Amino acid sequence: MWPSLRRAARSKNVGHVFPICSGSMDSKLTGGGLSDSGCQVLSQLLPLGYPESLFPIFRRFCAESTDRLTNSKFCDELRGHQAADQPDDNFDCNDEPSHGNVTIEASKKLNATKPSISGSWSSNMDHSADLKSRHRSHRPFLFQAVLDAPSHSIGSMLDRWLGDSNQLERNEVLLVLFHLKKQRLYWKALQFVEWMEGRNLLNFEERDYACHLDLIARNSGIENAQKYIARVPKPFRNDILYETLLVNCVCVSDIQKAEKVFREIRNLSLPLTVSACNQMILLYKRVARNKVADILMLMEKENINPSPFTYKLLIDLKGRSNDMSGIELVLNKMKASGVEPDFATQTMVAEFYISGGLTEKAEAVISEMEMEYIKDKRHAIRSLLHLNAALSKPGEVARIWKLCTDPNLEDFMAAIEAWGKLGCIKQAEETFEAMLETTKKVSSRYYNAMLSVYAENKLMAKGKEFVERMSSDGCPNGPLTWEALIKLYVNSGEVEKADSFLLSVTEQNPDRRPTYGSYIYLLRAYAEKGDIHNAEKIFDRLKMVGYPGRKPPYAVLLEAYVNAEVRPYGFRERMRADGVHPVKKVIDHLKFLDKLYLKGALQN
Repeated sequence: MWPSLRRAARSKNVGHVFPICSGSMDSKLTGGGLSDSGCQVLSQLLPLGYPESLFPIFRRFCAESTDRLTNSKFCDELRGHQAADQPDDNFDCNDEPSHGNVTIEASKKLNATKPSISGSWSSNMDHSADLKSRHRSHRPFLFQAVLDAPSHSIGSMLDRWLGDSNQLERNEVLLVLFHLKKQRLYWKALQFVEWMEGRNLLNFEERDYACHLDLIARNSGIENAQKYIARVPKPFRNDILYETLLVNCVCVSDIQKAEKVFREIRNLSLPLTVSACNQMILLYKRVARNKVADILMLMEKENINPSPFTYKLLIDLKGRSNDMSGIELVLNKMKASGVEPDFATQTMVAEFYISGGLTEKAEAVISEMEMEYIKDKRHAIRSLLHLNAALSKPGEVARIWKLCTDPNLEDFMAAIEAWGKLGCIKQAEETFEAMLETTKKVSSRYYNAMLSVYAENKLMAKGKEFVERMSSDGCPNGPLTWEALIKLYVNSGEVEKADSFLLSVTEQNPDRRPTYGSYIYLLRAYAEKGDIHNAEKIFDRLKMVGYPGRKPPYAVLLEAYVNAEVRPYGFRERMRADGVHPVKKVIDHLKFLDKLYLKGALQN
C-alpha cells in the first residue's frame, strides 16, 4: 500500500494556485478538493470534523464549533461556508481548513455535581452536543461579565467577581472559553486563562497547558508560544502540547518553524501520531509538495496507518495535478484498507471529475451519493444542488430542490447559488422570496448570496436595485456586501469604480477590513488588463491591511507583468523577502519574461 501512496503523492507539476480563504463558501468549482495556496477559486474544503486537522488539545477539550468557515461554516462539512462577516473571507486562493475553528470532541459528559475550585477544568468535559445545547439556551453569568469587561481590566473584574462569594466551577470555565472562542475573542480568552493560572485557582493538566499555548500563539505569535513551553512543567511537555504548537505553525504556513517542531517531537521521543503527520502533509501540500512523499515514507517506517484525512489530502494532491487515474489509485488503496469514502470525499472526487471533463464518472459518483445520503443527511441536498449546477443540469437542480420539503435558510442559500451558477435568475429570485416568507428577518449573509448572483451574471441594474432594497429592509452592509458590490462592478467592466468603492469603504470603516477576496477581484481585474501600476497599488494596499496566515498574492500580481509583457525586476527577491515560495506557474512566467527581455535586448 505504502509504495503506491508515495507514488500518488509525487504529483507531476502540481500547479499551485493562489490562496483564497473560504469566505462565503462560495463553492466555486475550479478543481474541487481542499483549498490550497494557489490562484484558483476555492471549491471545497475539508470538514473540520476530522481530528487530524484540528488542534490536538481540542480533540479532547473545549473549542468553538466550525459548523458555520465551512460552515467557517469553512471548514465544517466539505460544503461549509465561511462566517458571514469574516474579514478573512477568501476568494481566489484556496486555503486550508482553518485551524482556528475546531469542534468539541470531549469524551465524557458533564457531571451533575459541581466540582470544587481546585479541580482541573480539563477533565470531565461536556460532550459536544451538551455544550451546544447549553450555550444556546443561556450565556453563563461569568461569560457575560468577561464579555462586558474592558480588555485592560479583565483581571480586576474577575477578582471582584470571585470576591463576591462566587465559585469558579469547571463547567462554567468551559462555557466561558467556548463562548469567547466562538466569538473569536481570543485576547480575552487568553487573559481569562492567565488569570486562572496566575491565581493558582486550578490544577492545570496537559490539555490546560496546551489551551494556554494555543491562545498565546493566536495572540502573540509562534515565538512567544515556544517560550511558554519552557514554563510548562516537564511532565506536561507531551505530544499534545507540541502538536498544538505544530498546528499553529502550519496555520500560518511557517515551514521552518513547523519542521523544527516536528523534529522536536521525534527528538524528544514523543509519540508520533497520524495527526502530526497529517499536519506536515497539509503544510507541504501548500508550499513544498515534493516533500509529501517523505512524510509517507516516515509513516510507513513508524507503522502509522493513514487516516481518512490522509487519503483526502492525497486525493486533493492528485486532483490538483489533474491526475484522474491517480485519484482512482488512492481511492482503491483507501477501500483496500477498509476506509470507505465518506460524503465529503465523494463530493471532492465528483468536483475533480467535473473539472477534468469526466462527466460520466462525475454523474456516477453523484448518483451514488444521492442514493446513499439524500434521505438521511440534509447537507447532501446542498452538495447535490451545487454539483448538478456545475454540470449545467437545471432539470436535476429543480428535481433535487423539490426533494427538500422543509428547507432551512442554508438550503435556500444553496439553491439560490445553484440557480445563479446556471444563470436562472428568475428561479433564484423566486427562491429568495420564498426564503423571506419562512422567517421574519434574515441576516445580511443571505441577502449577499442573492447580490452575488447578480454580480456573477453581470446584472448591474438589478444589483443596484437590490442594494437599495437591502437598505430599505434594514439589512446592514459589511465586508461580504462590499465584496459582492466590487464583484458586480468588476464583472460589469467598471474596474475603476470598484477600486474607488473599495478605497471609500476602507476609509469610512477603519475598524472593519474588506475581505481578502475583494482585493483579489480587483488585483486580478487589473492584471488581466496588464495594468501594472494599479495592480501594484492594490497589491501594496492588500499587504498593508494584512491577513494572517496568507502570503502576498505574487502569482496574481505577476499576471499583470505577463499580460503587459514587461520584465518584473527583482520579483524573485521580493517573494523571497516575504517568505513566498514560487510555484511552477510563477517560475514558468518568470522564465518567459526573462526570455522576452533577452530577445528584446538582442534585437536592440
